[in-house]
Amino acid sequence: MSRPAWIKRRSERKLQNHHGGLVLVGGHLYGGHGHNNGFPICVKLETGKVVWGGDTRGPGSGSAAVVYADGHLYFRYESGLMALIEATPEGYKLKGTFPIPDNKGPSWSHPVVAGGRLYLRNQDELLCYDVKGRG
Repeated sequence: MSRPAWIKRRSERKLQNHHGGLVLVGGHLYGGHGHNNGFPICVKLETGKVVWGGDTRGPGSGSAAVVYADGHLYFRYESGLMALIEATPEGYKLKGTFPIPDNKGPSWSHPVVAGGRLYLRNQDELLCYDVKGRG
């Protein structure tokens, strides 16, 4: 895939992502926007147009590490809060949050979702949560 025309030289880019990464889902980029802000954002990849977000604080503070699984974005905020956001260009839809237990300092490790489980490294611990859908 070639680079979309709106992605220019580094000094001209308007989409800022600190260290939490971006995910591409169905032609849209999702992630935390702003240097060390983690404001949830959805951008249409083809045009660079902001579909929603980018200017409003999510439930956590600091930058956000983001992963996608099963139709959802898992945002891990630097402040130690996890947020589940629906991955849809239809609008920002927060599904829930929880604090990472015994968080001691900046929470920067990227979350991992595999086999229906959410894995979070927290300093010298590995936390595991069952996130399989119950139907």
